[in-house]
Amino acid sequence: MGRKYHVKSLFNYAVFAVAVFFAYKYFMDDGTQRPADPFREVIQDHPKLIKPRPVNKRTEAEKETEQIQQQQQQRPNKVEEKGEETAIKDNIEKIKKEQVEEEGDENNKPQAKIDVGDIPKELFQRNDTLDSLILKEKGLPFQHIVNNQNIVNKKNETEQKVNTYQNEMKMKYFKDSVDWELEEEMAKRRAEFFKSLNAREEQFEPDEFKNLIETHDDITFVTAGSHSTYHATIKFIHSVQYFYPQHKIAIYDIGLTSDERTFIESLCNTVLTSLFLQLWPENLYKIRHRIWRPLLLQFAVVKFGHCVYIEPGRFIYRQLINDYLDRSRVHGVIVGGKQAKHSTYFVTNPYMYTFIATDERKLLKTPHFEFNLIILHNTKRVQHYFMRYLLACTLQEYCITPPGAQPNCDKYGGSKKYGRCHRYDESAINLILNNWHNFSPREYLMKDMVTMNFDGSDMSPDVNVCNNSNKQEV
Repeated sequence: MGRKYHVKSLFNYAVFAVAVFFAYKYFMDDGTQRPADPFREVIQDHPKLIKPRPVNKRTEAEKETEQIQQQQQQRPNKVEEKGEETAIKDNIEKIKKEQVEEEGDENNKPQAKIDVGDIPKELFQRNDTLDSLILKEKGLPFQHIVNNQNIVNKKNETEQKVNTYQNEMKMKYFKDSVDWELEEEMAKRRAEFFKSLNAREEQFEPDEFKNLIETHDDITFVTAGSHSTYHATIKFIHSVQYFYPQHKIAIYDIGLTSDERTFIESLCNTVLTSLFLQLWPENLYKIRHRIWRPLLLQFAVVKFGHCVYIEPGRFIYRQLINDYLDRSRVHGVIVGGKQAKHSTYFVTNPYMYTFIATDERKLLKTPHFEFNLIILHNTKRVQHYFMRYLLACTLQEYCITPPGAQPNCDKYGGSKKYGRCHRYDESAINLILNNWHNFSPREYLMKDMVTMNFDGSDMSPDVNVCNNSNKQEV
C-alpha cells in the first residue's frame, strides 16, 4: 500500500509553487533594463538589425577629383608637351608605381585609381627603354625598373630546379616497379607454355577412365636413389620385398656411384633406370634438383602403367597400400601426405599463376599438402588434367622456378599473405590438383599411414639378392 495524496493537498502545493515563482521574479529580476545580450530578444540590440553608417559618396568623389588635379599640376612640362599616347603611358606608370607602394606597405590606405578608359592592349606591354627615359626625366631612381627578360630567366631556372628535384625524388621513392624486359620475356615464355600444353591435350568422354579395374599385381613401386640417400634406398627395397614380395621395384638413378648401381641391380625384382641428366638441356640441367620428380612420374607412369611413387628417404612400414589403391581408381590419382598449417598461396611465387591460372581467394583458404607418396594410373584423364600441366610447367623454367623464387620463407607460417618463398614442383602439383578437383582435398588427398622416414639402419645384409641367372626381368 502506497501513500495517498488528496486533491486538496495537491492544490496547496501548486499554489505554493506559483507563489515562489512570482517571488523569485520580483526579487531577483529588476524588470527595468535587460542586459545587452545578442542572444536575448532585444530588438534594438540584435546584430542583424544594426545598420551601417552612411557614407558621403560625394565627398569621396570630390577627393578623387582633387587628387587628379594635383597630379596633373605636378607633371613635368616635357611630359605635358608629349602626345596623347605618351600622356596615357605616364598615367599608367603612375598607377603601377602606386600599386607597388601599396603592396610594400599594408598600413597605407588604398589610393584612388585614374579612370583611363579603353586602353589599347599594346600599351600595356612594357618598354624598358621608354620607361627608363621617363623615370630619368622625373628624377626617380632606377631600382623600380623591372627587366622582363631577367624575370623570365629566373623563372625558367626555378622551374628547372624544381623539375630536377622532383625527378630525383621520383627515382628515389617512386621507382617504376614494372620490369618491362621481364614482362616481355614472361609473355614469350607463356606463349611457349600454352603451345606445349595444347600439344598434349587428350580427347575423351567426361565419365571415361573413372573407377578403374585392375589387379594389385600390376602395381610397381618407384623411388629415386642418389649417393646421399643410398642406405635409405636399400631400406625402401627391403620393405617392399618384405610386405609385397611379388611386386616390382623401380629405382631411378639421380646420382648413384658405379658400385651402388651394381649392387642395386643385383637385388630381386628390382630394376635400375637412369634419368639421363647429362643429356638434359643446360637450362633444365641447372635446375635438375627442382624438376626431376615430375619427369620421374611421367617416365614411370608411361613405362609401368600403374605405379606407387615413394619419396626418397622413406620406406614402407605397414601393409595398407590396398586402401590407397582403391581410392586412386576413382580419378586415377591419389596423394598420401599431410596438410600443412599454411596455405599453398603462402608458399607459391605469384609468377607461377601467370602459367597455371587459379582462384587465389580459394587457394588462400585451402591448406597446402606435403606428399610422401603418389599413386598414378596412365589414363587419358590423368594425362589431360594432371600430367600435361605438370610437364609443361616443368619444362618451362619461368614456371617451375619463377624469378625471385627461394625455398626459405620470411614470414610466420600461419600468415595469410605471401611468405616470399616457393615450393617449386610441390607448389605446381598443389595448384594443378586443386584446379582439377575444385579445391576439394578429399578427392585426391589421404593421410599417409603407410610410409615413414628412414631410421638410419643399414639393411644391406638383409635385402634379398638374386643371381643374374635367377633374377626375374622387370
